[in-house]
Amino acid sequence: MDSGSFTYTIGQMIMNMREQQGITQQKLCNGICSQKMMSRYELWTCIPDRLSLNLLLQRLGKSPDHFITILTKKEYRYLLWKRKIFIALQEDDLAVREKSLKKLFEAPEAKDRTCHKGIQEQFFQYIQGYIHQDVDRMKKAIKITVTDYDDGLGKECFIGSSEMSYILLYLQTKEGMGENVKNELRACLEYIERYIVDEGEKVKVYPRAACLYCAYLEENIFERIEYCRKAISLLTGNGRIQELPELLKIMGNALQKLSLKDAHRYRMQHWALQEVYKAQNMKSNRKDNLLEEFNQEILLLNEILKTYREERNMNREEVCEDICDVCSYARVESGTRGVKRKNFEKLMQRLEIPYGHYTSMLATDNYECLSLARQGVLASKFCDWERLGRVLERQKQLLDLRQTKNQQYVLEVENVFMYRTGQKTCDQFQETALNALHLTVPKWNIGENVIHFYSNEEITLLNQIAISYRLQKKSKIGEQIIASVYETLERSAIDLMERAEEAVMLLSTWKNLLTDLEEYDKAIEKADIGIKIALKSERGDKLDTLVYEKGWSNLHKDQNGKNMQENKEICLQAYYISDLYRREKNKQDIKKFIEQYGVEIEY
Repeated sequence: MDSGSFTYTIGQMIMNMREQQGITQQKLCNGICSQKMMSRYELWTCIPDRLSLNLLLQRLGKSPDHFITILTKKEYRYLLWKRKIFIALQEDDLAVREKSLKKLFEAPEAKDRTCHKGIQEQFFQYIQGYIHQDVDRMKKAIKITVTDYDDGLGKECFIGSSEMSYILLYLQTKEGMGENVKNELRACLEYIERYIVDEGEKVKVYPRAACLYCAYLEENIFERIEYCRKAISLLTGNGRIQELPELLKIMGNALQKLSLKDAHRYRMQHWALQEVYKAQNMKSNRKDNLLEEFNQEILLLNEILKTYREERNMNREEVCEDICDVCSYARVESGTRGVKRKNFEKLMQRLEIPYGHYTSMLATDNYECLSLARQGVLASKFCDWERLGRVLERQKQLLDLRQTKNQQYVLEVENVFMYRTGQKTCDQFQETALNALHLTVPKWNIGENVIHFYSNEEITLLNQIAISYRLQKKSKIGEQIIASVYETLERSAIDLMERAEEAVMLLSTWKNLLTDLEEYDKAIEKADIGIKIALKSERGDKLDTLVYEKGWSNLHKDQNGKNMQENKEICLQAYYISDLYRREKNKQDIKKFIEQYGVEIEY
């Protein structure tokens, strides 16, 4: 099993990164676990819980979002409980908010400390402090893991992005927002810039810190502009939304004071985002939204076991023979109990499941490979084929191409690169995508119902195959492929938010295929679903195409209708969102379309 070697090298990866940065075990694990336990994690003789692993990676300035985590139903219920807390905090009606929070804190998950006693207690106490505006309680909660925090970052502090988000909200909540808070915010910004090196982590906290700090820079307009520019660039370059509405507003107002032409551009980008949020009845300014752990791909242990067992056409007795009794296994598969590490490994091996407790799309112990993979994804999203080519060449040097997962990844990326740079025809593109998919799903065929738990890479390949049929003017076949894959995501007990990246990608392709088939109402429906998921998951890289679809389809459906002006404005929103994310081809295509309807674009 390819992934086995990878699963057991995460500890080695952590140790390598720690030693490269000159950080001792004791400093890294302070407030998380003992040094003895840290040694066991690095040797992988003990598998860390998800909360500990995430925080250790964050403290190294790296992103846990590169890893896929398998959870039990109980662990997942705790994660959902946390998300419901954040949703409740967004409620404007204080009575409704109080009632929702009261109910949530009476739920069993509020008392759950089975994953990590300290980190779970930290969250509980912190949120209670925030709800009651008790800054002392918030500070005490921070100190559970950041033990030397005392209204400032000590020289020996090693903190992760989730801990930083706690500190930022604490500073935001403190009364008397004076010079001390200003200095603390500046120290936070300096720490983020220096130590949180992975942009996937930096983007979670730097924009929020910049927004808060800018409130103290009314007299220093040029410094405000500089911090805003950095934060906006970080967000758009990573396809994120988080603080963009607020940052664009600050930037537009600052530039207007200087009578600079770019002010209008930023104000229109701000208008576009605000209108998209308004159309979905969502708030754009969610200052208390802690982006702690909702960007990771989550899988459920019981779903994986059941799906792979059925795919292998095995009964429960065959799966659990010499591992555990049938009743115990049945409870694991139903999600009513977990499984010991030893039995987990044996079950995975027997069913040839390419996942460990923690895994990723690549079989490697080199963090650079994981980071490069993310860069490749972003390069594809923004049509930066030169950058994608560089990523591909570096990956070929670093990856063990004897591993099937790595072969599949390289085939997929190389295929996209060669097609987009004119080195492959559409037919060749389709053939290679099919060959890459068959490496891990050999039984897949169009129109056949295949039982399989699709990975992120497999879903990407199926999306590409669907696109290839669209290019061949066979959109009906492509639509059937996308519908079938999307259904597998919907069948899962896992919320679509956990697989938001795949969901938004599929919905973006789906609405194009439906448009080709002149099924405009369905195309608008899929676009709306995609927009909502994108906004909830703070993903902006496909937002322009999803918004554009609404306006475009409505204009084609009803060219002389009463909502014509509204639909032209929706297309204009898409234009400015394309501009914001520097998606030049999309921007020019939208511009060409809306100019036909007499829409003028001003800068």
